[in-house]
Amino acid sequence: MKLLIVGGTGVLSTAVVREALDKGLDVSVINRGKRKGRIPQGVELIQSDIKDADYLRNALKGRMYDAVVDFLCYNKKQIEYSLELFKDFARQYVFISTACVYDTSIPGVKTEDSPKGFKEWNYSTDKWECEQYLEQKAVEYGISYSIVRPCVTYDDTRIPYGLMPPYGYHWTLVARILVGKPVITWDGGAARWNMIRVEDFAVGVIGLIGNTEAYSQAFNICGDTPSSWAEVLDALGKVLGKEVIRLDIPSARLKKYCPGREGEIAGRAYDAVIDNSKIKALIPEFKQKISLEEGLARTVEAYRSQNYQKGIDWRFDALWDFIICKEVKRQGLRRSGFKTGFRNYIKTASFKDRIAYNKEFWKDVLSDIKKK
Repeated sequence: MKLLIVGGTGVLSTAVVREALDKGLDVSVINRGKRKGRIPQGVELIQSDIKDADYLRNALKGRMYDAVVDFLCYNKKQIEYSLELFKDFARQYVFISTACVYDTSIPGVKTEDSPKGFKEWNYSTDKWECEQYLEQKAVEYGISYSIVRPCVTYDDTRIPYGLMPPYGYHWTLVARILVGKPVITWDGGAARWNMIRVEDFAVGVIGLIGNTEAYSQAFNICGDTPSSWAEVLDALGKVLGKEVIRLDIPSARLKKYCPGREGEIAGRAYDAVIDNSKIKALIPEFKQKISLEEGLARTVEAYRSQNYQKGIDWRFDALWDFIICKEVKRQGLRRSGFKTGFRNYIKTASFKDRIAYNKEFWKDVLSDIKKK
């Protein structure tokens, strides 16, 4: 079978490319080529910005793929463009949505038919709008579709914790734990989410390719057992051999400290317990083989073996220290129990990094000075 992947070097798409090759599929990827090293041998690279429709139509002229898997659609405008572009080149359109489409403010285990649209988080409502548009236009365009809803996924670049810096900078969390700095939790870290390593996730996706029983259907592709954010920290602490010091904050207050991430924090404050029985019934090969602790150990080892990848996100580190200092005072806690301050964790910090940290940590003071 011939498979076209839009992306191919991200957290999910890299694993799906590798699984497709392992299953003997003929794989092409549309990618800008900035991370060619992540594209395995045997994969055809169609090097282009996805926005260059004229170039892509010419490059794909005369081709027909069994499926196109689109990892780059996040809103209705993007899926409108994507469907219009690929409708003549693929028999099946696989849309990577998210389990975040479910309205998690409504308690209960989420099946594919559960109520959608968590209104406090644009990511949820935008993906749900994409799904609705896809269902409507697929009939008009005469293209079969399948919808994939992952929950929390992670790989060698990502630690599955609810509030983190960008991928590649996740050693920031590990570094804090190793030196005894606190980690922020919210609402007791009690919210539970189904987590899965991308290697296991990819098995479910590839099982849908060319599978007529998957047409016009949505599938939750996620881990078997939900874990709370507190349990993620417990597992990470075991991997590192360190106690994780925590400072808990109500999610409503944490949102005020993190402008721009309010919806994400609101969403991560509820349970997202997802039922995966539908994908298991269709694809018996799909199962969670990698435990959370083993998966985290792989991530930690990948960071260590790859020179800590992108290093430390100093602004994120400073923001957490800033919040902790404010909350220790507000909650009347002993300051000596919560370390903060700049730490040259991996001995690579530059003067510029120190400035970035201090600007974020002292932002309130600097703002007052500017006003005066």
